[in-house]
Amino acid sequence: MSLLSSLKTMFAAHKIAGRADLRTFIESRSAYLVQKSITEYTQARAGMLFSTMMREPMFIEGYERARWLSYPASISMVAEMVEGSIRERAMTAPGTLDAALRSIADEILAQFPGPSGQPDFFWHDAVDRLVRDLAQAALGPPKPVQNIPLLRAQEIFDALPVNPRIKQHDFPMFRNTLRFHLTEIKVEFEEKSNPAQLLAGLSA
Repeated sequence: MSLLSSLKTMFAAHKIAGRADLRTFIESRSAYLVQKSITEYTQARAGMLFSTMMREPMFIEGYERARWLSYPASISMVAEMVEGSIRERAMTAPGTLDAALRSIADEILAQFPGPSGQPDFFWHDAVDRLVRDLAQAALGPPKPVQNIPLLRAQEIFDALPVNPRIKQHDFPMFRNTLRFHLTEIKVEFEEKSNPAQLLAGLSA
């Protein structure tokens, strides 16, 4: 998955001071969130067979497909976390960042071909869904970060490359994995960003 190939570079410890920094953060952490959660689950389910399965073309295809299909939900979660964090810390009005976050998501997704077997408008629909998620989030105070994945965790779970019969009782566990990793990402975001500086950079 090409969007993950440069994660090590993207995770370099530097401040998130402007639009380019925020785009890099959202792109890399969205990829991390979906890859980490899917990998941990499939490793736990496969056990010692995981390394063998990762050499099987059919499993690799399903694994890659799951990551791509899940990427829009992951971007939406990270974007909502960013919006809520800045709104809480800078006391901005709901919706202040929505246009910037939509534009950033559009740019990120436009780099990649759509997932195999999906319609040409897959990424377009993904951005529209992100806009709806942000609009819904704006109806109330920022959610606790651990509650953000509740809206779309099922979408990622359904894409997992595991037989539905085998995973049928695993959704709460998988959802908690997403909640844990998004909380980690929020801690990192708040350590690296100054909301006033970031808002000024986005409006420049």
